Amino acid sequence: MDRSAFEGVLKSFYAARVAGEPDELGEMFAENAKFQIAGSPEYSMLATKVQGRDGIVSLFRTIADSFGLEDFAVQDMLIDGNKAAVRWTARVQNITAGDSFATELADFIEIENGKIISLNEFLDTALAG
Repeated sequence: MDRSAFEGVLKSFYAARVAGEPDELGEMFAENAKFQIAGSPEYSMLATKVQGRDGIVSLFRTIADSFGLEDFAVQDMLIDGNKAAVRWTARVQNITAGDSFATELADFIEIENGKIISLNEFLDTALAG
């Protein structure tokens, strides 16, 4: 996959993420993909690892039901072969608690045959709940 096509996948991914579309996001993942929100599960319920498209869709559905994104902006996008590092910012609405906060996240994404096979996300899990 060339750089332009990779960027297209990433732009589609983040558009679906901001729109809160878990099924659309799921279509972008390989069947046996891995998704991890880095952190310590002992201290944050957000820190988790999921394998498989169905589990990833379920997790994104939970995230979409709990958090909304506004003022989304990609700060940096580095692509090397089939891997990317994306640093992004957003104002996150905690739907459950009714508050919002500005934050920065970093995603490390690997793509194979046009599908995401690995997503490792780093965020302030304490701030998010």
